Amino acid sequence: MSNDFRFGDAVDGDEPATVRALGELAGSVDVGAAPYDRLVAGGRRRLRRRRLLTAAVAAALVAGVAGGTAVLGEHGRTAGSTVVVAASGAAAAAAAAPSATAAARDPFNPVRVKVAEGTANGHAWQGWAALWPTTPDKGDYARQARLIQAERQEANPKVKPVTQKDIDDNWDTRLDWVNYYYTVDGKRQVDDSLHAVSAPGGFPAAVGGASLGVDDGSGVPPVVIQGVQAEVAKVVIAWKTGGTTEAVPVAVGDSPFRYFSVLAKPGTDPGTVTYYAADGSVVRTFDQWLRTS
Repeated sequence: MSNDFRFGDAVDGDEPATVRALGELAGSVDVGAAPYDRLVAGGRRRLRRRRLLTAAVAAALVAGVAGGTAVLGEHGRTAGSTVVVAASGAAAAAAAAPSATAAARDPFNPVRVKVAEGTANGHAWQGWAALWPTTPDKGDYARQARLIQAERQEANPKVKPVTQKDIDDNWDTRLDWVNYYYTVDGKRQVDDSLHAVSAPGGFPAAVGGASLGVDDGSGVPPVVIQGVQAEVAKVVIAWKTGGTTEAVPVAVGDSPFRYFSVLAKPGTDPGTVTYYAADGSVVRTFDQWLRTS
């Protein structure tokens, strides 16, 4: 989609961010399931079609306000997308609640959490989420943006410098930033994804995900990292060719969401993805979520 949030991503387009408008509309829109293509129609036809569907249930809202915010990788392909959805129940309460650790939030030192790890093809991999807290001072935000850019550029020299326009367009005290990335055999890989995400007490809900490392030669399948509502205690992915993968979302600082990571299964896509609450009840099930091939 054209309304990108960018801290130096190598992506064309200079349109301003639209999260403010999305957040204002989110609470008044009924959300229902819809095909993935409705989320991305029109705005991302110029991009390669490798992507992660972060919330199929948000399609009605996203279509109504011309899309969520796409966050792009440095390889000219879509690394992930962010959508704004109308929260309800526990997720709405979590997003609206004031932060109990607000005094400890440091915009210059992210909360960095390993959200999953494993081995594949003889290589050890880890999925990470680094949460950069929002700041009420625009000058501090500019410093934060450049810190994020520098960290990303160390792994990927193609990351572009932060511009004043980036700062002017993207600063919003209701939004934190989360950087998804992964390591293979202890080394941070080139591909990553940067997302605006609701700060505690900010928008009703804004979170995203990414499928990282498609065709990167790292020796492991693509690493999927995703944010979910706080009430989701377990994620079960049933693959079209058989078998399942389970993941347990974890807290990252005081973010009102939880985050998980799994490896994509080569040669197939999910048949269904089911979110479960802590009591075992189904929070949501859908059949279109990510594409890695």
